[in-house]
Amino acid sequence: MADVEYQCWVTAVPAGAEPYEEKAVGAARTPSLLLATSWLRAQASLLVWRLEPHSPASAQLAAWRDDAARQWQVSESLSTGEGVRFRVRHEETTYELSAERVPGAGAGGRG
Repeated sequence: MADVEYQCWVTAVPAGAEPYEEKAVGAARTPSLLLATSWLRAQASLLVWRLEPHSPASAQLAAWRDDAARQWQVSESLSTGEGVRFRVRHEETTYELSAERVPGAGAGGRG
């Protein structure tokens, strides 16, 4: 098992809601950085598809997903242990894609 894994989320928060009122749209725990970044990009694609196709939010999500430099920054941040967040607002809801590095199942100290 991996010593490091990545926890990823997509959440939706209605305007004016308290932080505890966020709704989980999706979540995944991945054993590799590549799978984590791929999952985030796939979730961005799903949101683009679900939201109005020509809305500013869809355009921002597609730009984030397709920008190689930004995706490199996501990979770099996660690999160094920093969490990542990308927020976009559509009408009265803010969507957030986020990920963080977490101890893996194999990090129990066997050696």
